[in-house]
Amino acid sequence: MRASLPKHFRCAFPLFYGIWLAVSALPFPPVHAATGENALDAEASVQASSTALAKKRYPKALEALAPALRLRPSDPSVLNLKGAILTKMKDYSGAEVCFEEALKTSPGYFPALYNIGALLALQEKWDPAITYYRNLLIDNPNNELLQYKLLLLLLRTDSDPALKAKLFASDTPSNTPAWYYASAARAYKKGDKAEAARYLDVAGSVYRDKTEIFQEELEESGLTAPTPPKK
Repeated sequence: MRASLPKHFRCAFPLFYGIWLAVSALPFPPVHAATGENALDAEASVQASSTALAKKRYPKALEALAPALRLRPSDPSVLNLKGAILTKMKDYSGAEVCFEEALKTSPGYFPALYNIGALLALQEKWDPAITYYRNLLIDNPNNELLQYKLLLLLLRTDSDPALKAKLFASDTPSNTPAWYYASAARAYKKGDKAEAARYLDVAGSVYRDKTEIFQEELEESGLTAPTPPKK
């Protein structure tokens, strides 16, 4: 696996509640003899499903993906998309099966690897999630998305101060929005929303649409939630 932040896939969509959703440009199979479906039908199916998912129409997204699943049953991007839909429907066991199937077809497929850890976090299995991402980071030591995700988990659980201090310890921004978002997350943790907003504004002005995945993760972390009043 490459030890850097993965480049965008040919057609990529934002994360949904910590779920990396991407559609890769893998070879399409020939025409489906039984139904007359072809590669264009599969592509249209994926696009329709992704659009429905973005609109939070999850049953519709699953229905729209059916042709692609028939034509490309072993395509990791299609399986990953199904897993993302099932995740939004809170069918975590079904989603995990999809991500595992994607990895059987394409070992090291990063979206599926990432999403398996995200499922742990969504179920508030904090210790397993932290362990999972720490191990994944060992294989991808320069991957800033993984570093950022791990930092969010450590901030959320108030654990491993030494590791928290090491993540994004430099005063110099990196080549991705991760440094700004890590700084914003730390500010939210301190209760300084104004400082967090300043970091996010700079990240948005510099990186624009490249911030989507980092913003989704920040919102999912729970760090941006209002602080409950003291009793």
